[in-house]
Amino acid sequence: MGRTREGEKTGVVAGFILALIILLYPCHAYPSTLEPFRASPDQVLVIYNADWEKDSEGSEPGQDSEEVARYYAAMHTDQVTGKKPYLLGLSCRHPFSGEHLNHWFIREVSEDNKNGVVFTGKGPAPDGGWIRDSRKVEITVDEPDVDWDSVRITCRSELSGRERVLRPTEYRVSSNGRAKTFSFNAAAFFSGTVTVEFRIKDTSGRTIRDLSLKFYDIKDFVFSPVGPDNIPDDRILEEDVLTPVREFLEDPANALPDGTLLKDHILYIVLVHGMPYSAKAVFGIEHGATSRPGDHGYLASLEQRLQTLYYAWDSPAFRPPVVSMYMSGGPDSDKGVRNHIITTAMRRPQQGVRWNPYLHPDTHSFLSRKPKPPRFVNMTPLGRLRRIFPEDYFIYAVSRIDGVDAEEAKRIIDYSLYATRHLRPEMDCRVRRALAAEGKADIGDLRKRLKQAEDENAWGGEELVRLGFITPAGGERQGLPFLARPSGEADGECEEGSADWKESGFYPGGIGRRVKSHNGWNIRGAPVWEYLRRGVTVTACGAPAYGGGPHITNATFWDNRILIRYLFRGRDLGEALLISTFYTNWSTSLIGDPLMHPDLHETAIDKAPPELQGEVSVRLDGEAGVVTAHIRAELLHRPRTPEVAVLKVVFYDAEGGEISASSALYSSRPAVTVKGLRHDTEYTMKAVLTDPYGNRTEVPARTIRTGPERVTAPLMRLFRKLK
Repeated sequence: MGRTREGEKTGVVAGFILALIILLYPCHAYPSTLEPFRASPDQVLVIYNADWEKDSEGSEPGQDSEEVARYYAAMHTDQVTGKKPYLLGLSCRHPFSGEHLNHWFIREVSEDNKNGVVFTGKGPAPDGGWIRDSRKVEITVDEPDVDWDSVRITCRSELSGRERVLRPTEYRVSSNGRAKTFSFNAAAFFSGTVTVEFRIKDTSGRTIRDLSLKFYDIKDFVFSPVGPDNIPDDRILEEDVLTPVREFLEDPANALPDGTLLKDHILYIVLVHGMPYSAKAVFGIEHGATSRPGDHGYLASLEQRLQTLYYAWDSPAFRPPVVSMYMSGGPDSDKGVRNHIITTAMRRPQQGVRWNPYLHPDTHSFLSRKPKPPRFVNMTPLGRLRRIFPEDYFIYAVSRIDGVDAEEAKRIIDYSLYATRHLRPEMDCRVRRALAAEGKADIGDLRKRLKQAEDENAWGGEELVRLGFITPAGGERQGLPFLARPSGEADGECEEGSADWKESGFYPGGIGRRVKSHNGWNIRGAPVWEYLRRGVTVTACGAPAYGGGPHITNATFWDNRILIRYLFRGRDLGEALLISTFYTNWSTSLIGDPLMHPDLHETAIDKAPPELQGEVSVRLDGEAGVVTAHIRAELLHRPRTPEVAVLKVVFYDAEGGEISASSALYSSRPAVTVKGLRHDTEYTMKAVLTDPYGNRTEVPARTIRTGPERVTAPLMRLFRKLK
């Protein structure tokens, strides 16, 4: 009865949530304008790894994780109010157990609760996770020449020792071609653990099945948050991450002047480069979206664990029931046994509005059997909505800012700032070229285009076209990849046709993703690393792919139709990701700056050429008969006036020869390497900076003289021997 009552409570809470959503988001609500909302910088908590020791080449002195966190705070500090994001550095609290935060996933001491149930019955407890449900015995025989009259099925109680030979009327037989499946409810004959013996022969009298299978009574199992060893499978995560974060958010010393705790003030949490990618799912329980065990996993993304930091997972309303679940394969499946295992409902995905009531009601609706266009509803801003929903569903929007090194992570911040001010269709050089052919400088009033897309109920790629953006030829209907650069545009050229982000990268504000099995942080060849290397601003991946994580599905990442609709109309990226992401407590890692806010009602064309901060630096390296020049520029790049540019450098010698190179991506700190210079030669170096709108700044020419070729010590010794 206890489990039944808890299931009823869960249903009541779910019903309340759905009713509240219907009330807040009426189906007929098609707003002409969306109520804007923009979080202040001090509504963000940035978490970095205080144990991180790596200091990548080209970064500031000191470890990279803290550097990225401090850079984020500096670039998001409000120059008028002084408000800025809060920083929290985490350290491993288990000094004698290794550095838990310096591995790609947080290693735990216990791993015995993947199934989420413990045995409370009499007799020996089951060994392993394949706990067969005695109510669902199914055995299939598909060999040729079977003597179907020879079947003998016996049930024996492990508690009393009593045995029962089943009559043909006590089991069901279903046929599929030559195969027949025998199924019955062993719990109807004996309570507790039951051994089922199944024998059958072929027409020659040869035994082709002789099985002895143990099945268990689902009444002998209860949900467990800790497993048989009584140690939480997510204990290290709790002690090293979740508890310190709660302590920081609830510390009265960190409260606002009016006494509001940061717990209630913070809306977004950002994990930066250096933090682990993965952590155990709630209670360490495996979860997955299919019946295949290989698609299940016990790891979630660290972001999604922090997202539900205050979810009442251990409350009666959330406590999952013990259920039976068919899992393909498993013990004796090669002998025709279908395994229905006793487990917890948390093995199923926590998805939809039941687990994320902040979700847009039509997120991923295109995957339904009868897909319909989404509804454009005037969703209540996250800050207010969180006060309306029950405390059990208190949530944060959590994302990650990361890359292969500190510079890649910082570029996401720079691009987000630039996109917040300047994301418009005209950023694409192909749009500017088409406008110039018509004698126009811009596409006109974006407000009208936003309204047109709403009136025509256009979503995803169709909406982007109406807004004036160029969408990828043959790309997704959701309009991805978004803002990929065409070839040569940074050098003043702009090729026609579709842009290839793999070749040219992205403009600031670019969005891309790949829903692929291997797309995870833990796989160096995964698409996410290529996206980051090519300058994407918003992307996603699994954390992890394989390696203990649940298998990615078509709905694993955000619904770009929903994200674009709200992001371009005055909502932060953090909120747009939250309302468009279907799974909770999953492996999804969302990459992006939650404060990115490209409201197309406000964004403007960048007309100012990039400015230098100081001089262009030049470092020469001479080796193996040639000289390599490393050139780096620092732009005047401020939170209110962000700037990024591509740097092109040309070296001219006295004979008219020239060697040139360009940086691949826009950057506030563009750098380029010029190879093949000669020793003991005077060059004239010219450089030009070009921003995403084609504004150019020519750097005053400089004379660079390379040094004489140095004779190495081995060559000197060889020369002396020859002499």
